[in-house]
Amino acid sequence: MTTQLLQPYQLRVRFSLSRELASYRSMMRELSGYYVEPELVWVIERKTMCQCEHRVFTRDFTKPQYWITPFNSRPGHCIMVVAPGMLPLYVRAEGHSYARYVGLAAEET
Repeated sequence: MTTQLLQPYQLRVRFSLSRELASYRSMMRELSGYYVEPELVWVIERKTMCQCEHRVFTRDFTKPQYWITPFNSRPGHCIMVVAPGMLPLYVRAEGHSYARYVGLAAEET
């Protein structure tokens, strides 16, 4: 996994609450089945994962992640998670060490 700090930019993201929807599959089911209002967030960092790391991460969003902890107190900030061949995910921790909110850019859903 590599990390790249970004020049902060704003983006509209549709989030699902990962505490209730703990995996990529359930997040996609919620975002495709219901209208979720996009939120304006600041994307501040990009995590680039291999497909294997991405699969492990998306199986359980409630698992604590060491790379989320430095950003867990910034409510408007978001981490972009990318992997080859996968849609970019946007993660907001909001005071937690796991991916409390996970979503997709509004134009990708």
